[in-house]
Amino acid sequence: MSLTAVMGQQPPVTRCLAVASALLTLGCALDLLAPSTLLLSWQLVIYEMQIWRLVTCFLFFGPLGLPFVWNLCVLVHYCSSLEGISFQRKTADFLWMLLCGAGMLLLLTSFFNMYFVSSSLIDLMTYVWGRKNSSARMQVFFFTVRAPYLAWVIAGMSVLMGGGVQDHLLGIAVGHVYYFFEDIYPLLPTSKGFRLFRTPTLLKWVCNQTD
Repeated sequence: MSLTAVMGQQPPVTRCLAVASALLTLGCALDLLAPSTLLLSWQLVIYEMQIWRLVTCFLFFGPLGLPFVWNLCVLVHYCSSLEGISFQRKTADFLWMLLCGAGMLLLLTSFFNMYFVSSSLIDLMTYVWGRKNSSARMQVFFFTVRAPYLAWVIAGMSVLMGGGVQDHLLGIAVGHVYYFFEDIYPLLPTSKGFRLFRTPTLLKWVCNQTD
């Protein structure tokens, strides 16, 4: 099966994220883009109006190589699983989760020295996926992992492949904040049904989401 056919089977948000990430990496590999133009710099965003950095810092996984392939595969698998199953026919809710998570991660970059937040976004999604599929068991190489611990295992493997731990911990923390206020807190008697991350009606209309 061709790569085009595989990508064509993915849900729309997943497909857009994967294609954008692959194009940025390919552009850097062909020297059409410089990684320095993709990283997050609040000074350049604010004073030079280089707004695109707020997006590209989530999409660039580094140069072509094993870490890039690994991260892209994890992104496609768990992002598509979330979008296609946990958020089935709820594209607006899924997109709002990503936007809220990205906003929280951008806020955290003000306190931590972070230039790319792509791995944090993956950890956010894998954490939420694991919580929404808590009874699932995943085969990771030669051992089985319960879904709620999957994000921690993937983060550990990424660290073993040369990555840092800070980005992963921040992604897991943001994923937990989203999951708690979206799936746990509204069910508590004291919450009175309050949802901190309620999807805006306008976004539902744009995405043609009826519920």
